[in-house]
Amino acid sequence: MARKRPRNIQQLFSSQRFQRFTDFTHQYQHWQQQLQQCLAALGLAPLSQHCTVVSVRAHTLIIEVPSAAMANRLKLQQQRIITHFQDESTGQITQLEVRIRPSPIEASEQAVSASKTPPPKVPAEEVSVVTQLREQAARCEEPLRSQLLALADKYEQE
Repeated sequence: MARKRPRNIQQLFSSQRFQRFTDFTHQYQHWQQQLQQCLAALGLAPLSQHCTVVSVRAHTLIIEVPSAAMANRLKLQQQRIITHFQDESTGQITQLEVRIRPSPIEASEQAVSASKTPPPKVPAEEVSVVTQLREQAARCEEPLRSQLLALADKYEQE
C-alpha cells in the first residue's frame, strides 16, 4: 500500500477543517467575552472566572459552572443573560441551559474531606454500656425491654 506524501504547512493551514476550527475558536472567544461583559453588567463579575460558555445550539446558550450555587445565581438572571446575548447579535437565543461540572480539584478535595471523618468512638468500658442498656430496659415496656436486654447480653458475652 502506497503512503501518501505528508502535507506541507501551507496545505494544512489552507484546509477547510482548519478554517472551521479557527472560526469556532474565534466564535468561542466572542461568547466568552460576551458572558464576562454580561456578568459584569449584572454585578456578578466574581462568577465570570468560574463560568464558561460551552456552546450555542438550537437557540440555547449552554453555560458550565462548577457548583449548584453558581448555577442558581445564573438561573435567577436567566432572562437578562438571554437579552444581553440577543442584543449582541449572537443569534436568536431563547433559552439558557446551565450545566454543573465540578472541577476535578474540588471534587477530589471533597472526597478526601469526606474520608477524613473519624470513625465512631467505641465506649471505653463495655461494662458501662451493658449497665446503661439494662437501666434503659428497666424503664421501657415490652417488646423494647426484651430487645435491650438481649443486646446487653450480647455485649456481655463478647
